[in-house]
Amino acid sequence: MIEKVKNAIKKHRMLNTGECVVVAVSGGPDSVALLKFLALISAEYKLTLIVAHLNHGLRKEADDEEQFVRRISEDMGIAFECRRVDISYLRKGTGKSIEEVSREVRYQFLNDVVRKHHAQKIALGHNLNDQIETVLINFLRGSGPEGLKGMLPGRDTLYIRPLLAISRKEILSFIESHKMQYVTDVSNMENLFLRNRIRNFLIPQLKKYNPNLEESLNNMAEIMRMEDDYMKTAARTILSEWNIRPVSDEIRIGVSELKKYHEAIQSQVIKDLLRRLAPNGQGIGYAHIKAVIDLCTSNYPSGQLNLPHNILVRREYDSLITSRGKKSERKIINDKHDKIHYEVTLPGTVHIMELEKTMQFDFVKHPDRIHEVDQNTVFMDFDMIVLPLIIRTAKPGDRIQPLGMKGKKKINSYFIDEKIPLRVRKETLLLLDQESVIWIAGMRLSERVKISDKTRKILKVEIV
Repeated sequence: MIEKVKNAIKKHRMLNTGECVVVAVSGGPDSVALLKFLALISAEYKLTLIVAHLNHGLRKEADDEEQFVRRISEDMGIAFECRRVDISYLRKGTGKSIEEVSREVRYQFLNDVVRKHHAQKIALGHNLNDQIETVLINFLRGSGPEGLKGMLPGRDTLYIRPLLAISRKEILSFIESHKMQYVTDVSNMENLFLRNRIRNFLIPQLKKYNPNLEESLNNMAEIMRMEDDYMKTAARTILSEWNIRPVSDEIRIGVSELKKYHEAIQSQVIKDLLRRLAPNGQGIGYAHIKAVIDLCTSNYPSGQLNLPHNILVRREYDSLITSRGKKSERKIINDKHDKIHYEVTLPGTVHIMELEKTMQFDFVKHPDRIHEVDQNTVFMDFDMIVLPLIIRTAKPGDRIQPLGMKGKKKINSYFIDEKIPLRVRKETLLLLDQESVIWIAGMRLSERVKISDKTRKILKVEIV
């Protein structure tokens, strides 16, 4: 067993010479074996070990287990850190399971010990049997490669699991050979938790069909680890080539560019984008990723999804935009824009408060370089305008005779032909006289009010 663990440490580069390692020790056989093994190689690696024990207060034996771990730490001359918590109390009102809260508190404690002692690693005692149970739990939950790869030998350059490829049988043999004592967690025999039911009932049944179940599932987890790592690397490379920043409140990618890749890569890219916006990258599952993929493959050029953690996903023709928003955001925007309606006094200035824009109206005699102005400035033949002028957003039935065309066209058709995103349409201002729309602000002027050789009075309209 010692050689197997040493090989795993070298293969996965778990330890460096001279590091301080916090060892999570519950008192059970796995953690006691881990502590003993690290003590045996501490001289070779010049390690400083710190024992960390969490007294969760869930069982009556908890205090005895704390004293046991304290005693073996003292016997081995290793520093001991302990924290007492009341998991049942901390769980109240959270809606979380005991397992979830216990895990959160345990990792918080271990990280606190790391900071206190300026340690470089946290060693966890998970073994091969734990790995198999984890893989089966994730399988039953319908996980993909990320779940089926199980626990990693190392994570975040901080957590290491030296015993992950060692069976519980090998661990017990190791402990016996070194005459080490350990405590037994009787709750492992209770079938209240899913993991215990899998350990005590499902695995024995599966081994009737495959006596080498542990080895087979461990091999599968190893394959899944490699493939998942490749997929994540491929997705990150693609996003990097698209110049997508790792941290951004809004991310925009091309739908057509995304579709160039295999469906598996598409899903991984979407997962990566959504996780960048989720707290700690958690809470994103298959249903959310599939919904975004469906949005991209839909025949409709526009659409919107409201996902957990206030993640908003919009499709605007060939653009897919992921951002942080609120579920009510779209309704609020629509209501706000529907109320935009301003009558214009000439000459004058109109402040459109809803959009924080200003439209300015002036009469000019000899406009300079009319054809070289930007899209936010237009010149109109004032005599062709039927007053009063109104500023508002689009409504059903609005029409314009686009510059250069003979017939009129519905504003909505113009938006569709020009592939203007629905969100932008809601924010686009129209300037109307009493006959029709004469300017789609920033986009198109009406043929009816264009300047000609017969123009006597010119109205300049500008968004400033």
